[in-house]
Amino acid sequence: MLNFRNKINILLKRNKKSFTVKEIIEYFNQDGIFAILFIITLPTSIPSPAYALGSSTIIGGFITLLLSFQLLLGYDTAYLPEFILKKKFNISSFRKIYHTRIDFILLKMEKIFKKRNQNAFGYLLLKLSALLMILNSFLMMIPLIMTNWLPSTTVTFLSFSYLFKDGFMFVVSLFFALSVIIFYCFAFNFIISYLIVYKHHFFQKIDDWKNIGKILG
Repeated sequence: MLNFRNKINILLKRNKKSFTVKEIIEYFNQDGIFAILFIITLPTSIPSPAYALGSSTIIGGFITLLLSFQLLLGYDTAYLPEFILKKKFNISSFRKIYHTRIDFILLKMEKIFKKRNQNAFGYLLLKLSALLMILNSFLMMIPLIMTNWLPSTTVTFLSFSYLFKDGFMFVVSLFFALSVIIFYCFAFNFIISYLIVYKHHFFQKIDDWKNIGKILG
């Protein structure tokens, strides 16, 4: 059976300049949902300087939300709006510039992600993975710099371990995804508590600056 890396290589070797999202889903068949999740989150899971003020994962977060709900409801095939299905990925430049690099990365990851512990892909854990990806997708859609990379990485790890049929790493990815959710819960709770406690002090400072401005004016 072909693994995910081999499937990617065969897809890229086809004599086509572009593929629609629909064609990619059909190519990966029953793995289509996780394949799309991996493809849309991989670029924003690679550590790099933040750009677009944290909005780079909004679209990926929206698609992750849709697909994760479908996994939660038991869908085997991805169902997306027609305008998304018709969207084309131009792979000609990717084939020339990035294919060798991505193949090298996938080859290295194959040494970590191996086909094992298939019982981990049972009903309950798949539903749990969908729920955790839904929660992380909400974080991805928040246009803040600190809420895009980690949630995107959790979806990439979960989808990649599923595509490689690595049950052990799938469970590890579930714990990682849960840890990210808990981390952001504590972080948001701390920020909100801080704002509540010091809001009067903050507004008092604004009033003081206004008074100083009136005096100077």
